[in-house]
Amino acid sequence: MTVAATNAGFRALFAPGPFRRFFASRAISLIGDAVVPTALALTMTELGYSPGWLGGMLAAAILPKVVFLIFGGIAADRMAKQPLMVASSIACGSAQLITVAVLVSGASLWWALVCQGVYGVSIAAGHPATFGYLPHCVTPQHLGAANALVGGWTGAAALLGPAITAACFALGDAAWALAFDGVSFFLAAALLWGLPRGAAVMDGTDRGGMSALRDGWRAMQGLPWLLRMTVVDSSILLLVSAPFMILGPALVSQRMSANAWALLMLLFAAGELVGSLVSGRMTLPRPILAAALSLLAMGLPPLCLAAGAGLAALSVAQILAGASVGAYGVLVTTAVQRSVPQEHLSKVGALSSVGSFAFLPIGYVMAPLIAALTGPTPLLWAAAAWTVVSVTALASDRRLRGFRGPEGALTH
Repeated sequence: MTVAATNAGFRALFAPGPFRRFFASRAISLIGDAVVPTALALTMTELGYSPGWLGGMLAAAILPKVVFLIFGGIAADRMAKQPLMVASSIACGSAQLITVAVLVSGASLWWALVCQGVYGVSIAAGHPATFGYLPHCVTPQHLGAANALVGGWTGAAALLGPAITAACFALGDAAWALAFDGVSFFLAAALLWGLPRGAAVMDGTDRGGMSALRDGWRAMQGLPWLLRMTVVDSSILLLVSAPFMILGPALVSQRMSANAWALLMLLFAAGELVGSLVSGRMTLPRPILAAALSLLAMGLPPLCLAAGAGLAALSVAQILAGASVGAYGVLVTTAVQRSVPQEHLSKVGALSSVGSFAFLPIGYVMAPLIAALTGPTPLLWAAAAWTVVSVTALASDRRLRGFRGPEGALTH
């Protein structure tokens, strides 16, 4: 595909139609979501709460999402997706605004924990519908470009979110950044209002409950490369990302400066933005193999940190790692959307997400415990080595290597 053809594809997406409003809704919501981690950290610290309370707030949002995401996928395949997305956005916005009211008023923090739990459940209900709705907005040939735009904006939002939080903090209270998140959900719901409903695609065998979950699992088994990639994703998040994210801030602060870690996070987000957009411009003969090989860059930041590299090397490593995540997300998401029947798409997306992220909280807990026994450097060396091992295992799978893009054959 030529650059001119790709640019034309991007322009076509923003012609009047459902994708333009769907993208605007996602863009606003993603900016709001990007403020949450920093806003919670600053607000809880400012109010004098312990790190345990902060961990509880984050866990209260994450755990319900992991637990209920699969059921959100079942609902999204059995029901019209647009009403689910609207309802999810309204519930999320309400939960965040009530959280702000609790924090600002000095009410019991347990109410804020409950609100974050509602927020997590609401995200779980709406996210699979979002994943499955995109093919209702664009033609199959525009899926790659559409995923590239959404993925690219995810990286851009990761840059804007902390900046908005910092501005709110400078103006007096970081909790107002959470209010921004709440309002963003209501705006997102308003933009979705009136779009096509994205009705379920029934195949005559549609079932509910565990039967529907088994149907989704069988559909996922039809893509053996996706099963293996989900397992490897989970291991990289557990053994590579978690140690770097937990041990990195203190090491970078000690060796460089207190502001260096924030810079590295911004560079990762910038790389993710570039990787998403660039991958959307290319038609690759073996997109899944390219996505798997791109994961090698995930090992560069822990490798540089373990080797005692300076800020310049770490900055380059973070840009490359972010670019790999952005490209990986676009290539894999597009391949799944083109390969899975519509009636199972949201379930498969939910199963893959749960499988990938289920063990990340364990990594956050275990990394400091292991580092206390071994020291941080051996754990970071192990993280870099595991990246090579896991990507080698992926690339050795002939079914993964045999998956071809839309212009080639598909082999299993």
